[in-house]
Amino acid sequence: MSAQDSFVRVATVDEVPEGKPKAVKVEGKSVALFFHEGAHYATDNQCPHMGYPLVRGRVRNGVLTCDWHGWSYDMRGGGCFTGGCDDIEAYPVEIRNGDIWVDVQTDGSAQSDRHFLLLEEGLLSGDDWTLAKAIAMMLARGVSEEETLKLLVGHMGQHIATERGPDGGNRLALTVNGVKVARRYEGDDRLIPLMMAAQGASGRAGDRPPIRPLPPPVTWDKLRDWVGVFADDRNPEGIEKCLITARGLGGHDDDIIPLLYECSVQPYFLGHSDNLLHLGYLAELLEEFGWEHAEQLVCNLGAKILGRGRGAPDEHRRAAMTRLTEAASMVDELPGDGTAALDEDAFGARLVSGDLDDAFGAVTDALRDGVAIDDIATTMVMLAADRMARTPLTMSPGWWELAREMTLASSVRTSLRYAGFRVGARALYHTAWQFYSDRWLNIPIRPMAEVAGDGAASVDEDAALAGIIESVESVRVREVGRETRSYLTGGGSGDRLLSAMGQAILKDDHGWNLLHALRTVGDEWETCASHPARGQMLVGMARWATDVRKATGSDSAAQTAHRFAKGLTAVDLYEA
Repeated sequence: MSAQDSFVRVATVDEVPEGKPKAVKVEGKSVALFFHEGAHYATDNQCPHMGYPLVRGRVRNGVLTCDWHGWSYDMRGGGCFTGGCDDIEAYPVEIRNGDIWVDVQTDGSAQSDRHFLLLEEGLLSGDDWTLAKAIAMMLARGVSEEETLKLLVGHMGQHIATERGPDGGNRLALTVNGVKVARRYEGDDRLIPLMMAAQGASGRAGDRPPIRPLPPPVTWDKLRDWVGVFADDRNPEGIEKCLITARGLGGHDDDIIPLLYECSVQPYFLGHSDNLLHLGYLAELLEEFGWEHAEQLVCNLGAKILGRGRGAPDEHRRAAMTRLTEAASMVDELPGDGTAALDEDAFGARLVSGDLDDAFGAVTDALRDGVAIDDIATTMVMLAADRMARTPLTMSPGWWELAREMTLASSVRTSLRYAGFRVGARALYHTAWQFYSDRWLNIPIRPMAEVAGDGAASVDEDAALAGIIESVESVRVREVGRETRSYLTGGGSGDRLLSAMGQAILKDDHGWNLLHALRTVGDEWETCASHPARGQMLVGMARWATDVRKATGSDSAAQTAHRFAKGLTAVDLYEA
């Protein structure tokens, strides 16, 4: 093989007769050579669909058809007849003195923005493979995350506005948490969480008429009152109209998220804990991308969250709503966060006592004593983590409920950050209600300052870490908790374990469900760095991830997408 200018000599014409295509390597690329109806052609040998070698395909009348799934391409221009944007690279060919010369430096004729077109196609179809392929290509080409996420946010806003109700918050959670988890990894390890994020944003996006603001005169104070009324009346359209009008007034952009939060902690939303979680994700997304990209999503989904249907409360919830109403008046009179210390053991015992007055009273007394909301939230997070680390496996362990306790307790910090003390304090009661609702778990309380573990000697960190991951992947749930405790008490790095365990979780089928808790554990691992029970978060996650693991995972598709983006898929298997 020899080069001249940008062309490379790849074969002789005798080596590529009619009906006998040949694959050659040119500058690291697998190139398919064809002689068809008197003309020579050169294309990428990798089918853009799933990487099958095109030299094994059929050629008819200038159309190349992959022999695996039947996708067809124009041999001269590379255009795809089957997929919307899966063109192939078609390279210039010259015949010089009986030799075939190919120029691969021009990047052929496929679209340079193919990864964006693929992403748009995947967002509309919701097809995991298309999304994984697009994300893998973006990672391989070094496309900025910001450009990709703006596409996701814009599409998700239109999808939720036209096709979804309050359940759109679940899709938002998948997108935001997928991105947050992906940012803890580098390189190829980011693909699976980013694919999950894209899946959350995907779906059909229909048309809707623009929402016009209310005509003047109208004031912010009046709009704020109306939003509260419409939330009480379960009228999402009225709420969205008010939010769009508020944006049009100008000067109140920073007041909209706090207003949504104020409504979400009203007593009639007790038991609808998703509201606090999803509003937190909306606030994070708005903070990063601004109103230009997030307006439709914030105004539409925020309105649907507040205007959602609510069934008639049962006796327990009615009693809790009465106590929350009384507590709200007390909260309004408090000066704000204090610096008093919290007796974690006494607080925790009351919170999980199974008695409503005790659970809510624990929060009330802590606030009156001047304990900071952040400190109360930390205790709730650690209590939930310890319960997860010790829940029995003989019957229903309550993984989902315990994870909800932890993520909801963590979200109190987000409420406090974006909406202030009054909202953060009320959010504590909504979290306390979750603990009360989980009274059926009946997990005995123990001192929070007691560090779990067996006092193991220093561990071989690499070997112990590999053993934990092996236990997770081999579904040895009874061993993995003990191994994780021994690893941590023996001085193993929690950061390394969290990273490795996250990868094992994400590639599993249940990674979609554990993603939210994985994000929370990552956040709280840093926030609660000085707490003696911090390791229980990793013990609990290890046990949960192992207990719910299936035999098959999503790793195969992700790894295939990585190889595809690098030109290393089935072509290499057939050429080996």
